[in-house]
Amino acid sequence: METSHGICRIAVAMGETHSRVLLEQVEHWQEYLALVNMILFCTGVPGHYPVSETTSSLTLTFWYTLQDDILSFEEEKQVVYLQVYRPVYFQLVDVLLHKSHYPSQDDYASWSSDDKEQFRIYRVDISDTLMYVYEMLGAELLSNLYDRLGRQLMDPQQSAVWQDTEALLFGFQSIAETIDVNYSDVIPGLIGLIPRINISNVMLADTVMYTIGSLAEWLADHPVMLGAILPMVLQGLVKPELSVSSVSTLKRICRECRHDLGPYAQDILTVSQDVLVKEIHKSSQSMWLMQALGFLLSALPVEEILVRLHSLITPHVQQLDTLAQQEPNPKNKQSIIHILGMLSSLFTTLDINKQADSLEGASSPRPTASQNTQNPVVVVLQQVFTLIQTILSKWLDDSEVVQAVCGVFDKSVRTLLHDFGPMVAQLSGMLGQIYIAFPQASALDLHFSEVLLSLNRHCPALLSQWLKEALQTPGFPSAQVSTEQKHTFSQQLLREQTNKRRVKEIVKEFSLLCRGLQGSGY
Repeated sequence: METSHGICRIAVAMGETHSRVLLEQVEHWQEYLALVNMILFCTGVPGHYPVSETTSSLTLTFWYTLQDDILSFEEEKQVVYLQVYRPVYFQLVDVLLHKSHYPSQDDYASWSSDDKEQFRIYRVDISDTLMYVYEMLGAELLSNLYDRLGRQLMDPQQSAVWQDTEALLFGFQSIAETIDVNYSDVIPGLIGLIPRINISNVMLADTVMYTIGSLAEWLADHPVMLGAILPMVLQGLVKPELSVSSVSTLKRICRECRHDLGPYAQDILTVSQDVLVKEIHKSSQSMWLMQALGFLLSALPVEEILVRLHSLITPHVQQLDTLAQQEPNPKNKQSIIHILGMLSSLFTTLDINKQADSLEGASSPRPTASQNTQNPVVVVLQQVFTLIQTILSKWLDDSEVVQAVCGVFDKSVRTLLHDFGPMVAQLSGMLGQIYIAFPQASALDLHFSEVLLSLNRHCPALLSQWLKEALQTPGFPSAQVSTEQKHTFSQQLLREQTNKRRVKEIVKEFSLLCRGLQGSGY
């Protein structure tokens, strides 16, 4: 292995460094083709990377170099080179797909976590290479993959080898992820084939999910195909082992296809509510799922949104209510933060105003809140406001819980904008109470940072005067900060008129000073 590794390094170094020079030696094209084929052999060296070979990954950058050099020649020369090298690149696709094959379940189970991670990164590199090669091979590459997949799935013996199916789908997904496949005539056929795939194997099922996700934009333009594909995604959603792939795919579909999901909304919501209540997914995937449902709900008629919204969040609000009554403890804390995070995620994407803008001039009715109906998010916030105040009263000195509470309102304000009006008085009062009782950075972020930035942008002289007057009061905002530190805070703040993130940092640092926590690694 060491010998072949060394020979491969020499071949790749020659090919990469002298690619253009060697291409230009037209009379010696056969010798250079022999070197290219040697590198192709190194790419496809037998064995599984990184367990039984480590050579193939050295060759991948060579294929970029060769392709760039070929495509940089004037058209007449390009035609000649493409005649010689397109067949090589089709062979390369076969080799890369073969190298991306997973080992058998038993072998894979015996790999160390480091080997698995290296293999995952290697497959990402292969994916990037396939995407790049598509520029040279074009639509013919997709047709080639589609024909092979079709033959495999129609032949029971061939489709029994799940790795072959997975590798072809992996190739499709690599290309569809970044290339506009809307004009490809093989995608309808691919969508027709996907439901025929047996997703009992986890690795294959993962790739099926990601492939569907990569076609979300295509599905938005061909919504008639959603009915064939959504059941598979929902089938994946109930399996914990497919958590990341199924949830991220559903989120992409809900984002891209939301205006066409009306007929499927009930099914999506039923399955999603079930997996959320059963806590099938980890916290981060639950947040993604809530974002997906926010996109879905946004496109429904306003009256329907409120009904479905209540149905979706009631179990979680009830759980929050129970937790709010209990004495604070670490387990309660994580559950409270989790539920507040889910509400924040939902409110991040539940934006009926955005939907109204995107439907401007469309024949569908605009889902704006009428004069008589409030925005559904505002209705929900008003209903849970007292509950949130109860939680705050018990957890006021815990920055993570306060941050989670502020996150709910932060996301809501960003999404609702003017519709947030009815909540302003209540929220302002609550923020004042939070900060007087226990000065926390998250309350200032919610975002005061934005207010201070706007004041500094539009009336810097007055802000300077107000800061001076407010901060000269002894012991305000805290006895922990000196006159010099207050002065530094003012100066830093007055210098920032555009950078919101920097204002947040300045405010956060000052908040830590006020609490005596600066430099404590807090």
